[in-house]
Amino acid sequence: MNAIKTADKYLAITRINLQNALAYFWDVAYRSIFMVVIMYVFVRLWSVTYGAAGRATIAGYSLSDMIWYLVMAETIIIGKTRFIEKIGEEVKDGSLAYTMNRPYNYLLYHFFSGLGETVLRMAVTFVAGTVVTAWLVAPPTLSPLHLLPLLLTVALAIALDFCISAILGLLAFFTEDVASFQFIYQKVLFILGGMMLPLDFFPAWLRNLSLALPFNLVVYAPARLFVHFDWGQFGRVALMQTAWIAALALILALLYRYGIRRLSINGG
Repeated sequence: MNAIKTADKYLAITRINLQNALAYFWDVAYRSIFMVVIMYVFVRLWSVTYGAAGRATIAGYSLSDMIWYLVMAETIIIGKTRFIEKIGEEVKDGSLAYTMNRPYNYLLYHFFSGLGETVLRMAVTFVAGTVVTAWLVAPPTLSPLHLLPLLLTVALAIALDFCISAILGLLAFFTEDVASFQFIYQKVLFILGGMMLPLDFFPAWLRNLSLALPFNLVVYAPARLFVHFDWGQFGRVALMQTAWIAALALILALLYRYGIRRLSINGG
């Protein structure tokens, strides 16, 4: 019964945040213009690249595969909430001392609060990218049977991103300013995460390094499953995402507990 009440509490937080985001839906919709511009540029760029190469596929990706991969990758990156800045700012200005005493877990509150906005932003961004890509290239080829497992990997990617981001945000306990961590994490996702290119395009040593790190599970793995779905690969991706989430969640909990013990309020 207590578990059900706890789940209802955090789902209510997500629902309220989603309702708040819907109240400013057009602000979210306007941001989708950025997605339209990006995908238009990608379509033109990769059309020229494939044409110059004179090949139907590059690294196992057709032009359609490549563009749809980028649709999913950009959807995840543009749609996700920037937890590093939010948590880091609360630690820096001391407001953490007030929010942590409320009747919810501080970290779970941030995750479920950001989840509502993330879902809306991802949905709008994906629709914008889909319209451009279906018009200029081809419709998506994902089977309806693969939709639920794909959504599961995206959900796990969101949870994994939160664990990494929250750890970096809590480093404000020690450094106060976490803007540099936000910048570095974005660039890591850009390259090692597979946002810029699928890891299949990388040299073997860089691809193996990227696959050994958790960042590829945030972007590359869900995006690749979107264009090249395989049940065996889905099982491996979901297992690796779950394992990394468990390990990083433990580190996050320990870091949070340690940081709270040494908390000092800088004003407020």
